[in-house]
Amino acid sequence: MHNHSFQSLTSLGNDELDRVLEAGVPPAFSSIAGSEFRGWNVFGDFMGRAVGTVLGIQRFAKGFFARDAGGDVDGLEAIEGYNVKIQRGTKDEPWTAIPDDARPTRFGFYKVWKAGLGDGRLGRHPNALLLDYSQGNPKPGLFEGGGLKDFVVQVSADNPNLLLGKAYMMLGPVSTPPSFFVIERLRKVDFRP
Repeated sequence: MHNHSFQSLTSLGNDELDRVLEAGVPPAFSSIAGSEFRGWNVFGDFMGRAVGTVLGIQRFAKGFFARDAGGDVDGLEAIEGYNVKIQRGTKDEPWTAIPDDARPTRFGFYKVWKAGLGDGRLGRHPNALLLDYSQGNPKPGLFEGGGLKDFVVQVSADNPNLLLGKAYMMLGPVSTPPSFFVIERLRKVDFRP
């Protein structure tokens, strides 16, 4: 068992990240709803890193919420989530929203299905939550993640603050090569659209 951190995971290669993902456990909805997580896209090659840097998508944040704030969040079939645009910077600089933390740009909404549930799983990662962008936006387009499917696990059963994700862009019946991202709890939030 490895004692992973945000820094160590963002430095691993794709094969190692695949092993960590397969060993992970699905986060409980109650452990993520009401929180935003700072995120770092892990691009496996020089070209991916260059494109990610140019497009400004290396750093981001993901938030999670339950529309029904009362009751048993863990008893729900699905919750929801969104992305937050973050100012460019390194892994060591503060995660500040665009335009600022008081007025974050939230976009790319998605539905979060429990492990083993949800359309679009395609037999992938039964131990992971499925973040399905095609069901979170009223008219999901490419820039809202319309074809995006993320699979997210809690890296260690005893640490709900550090998660690993693997993203697939679905183009009809095929998918592009997947990429990884690491997210770590940033702050509690009280957001529901």
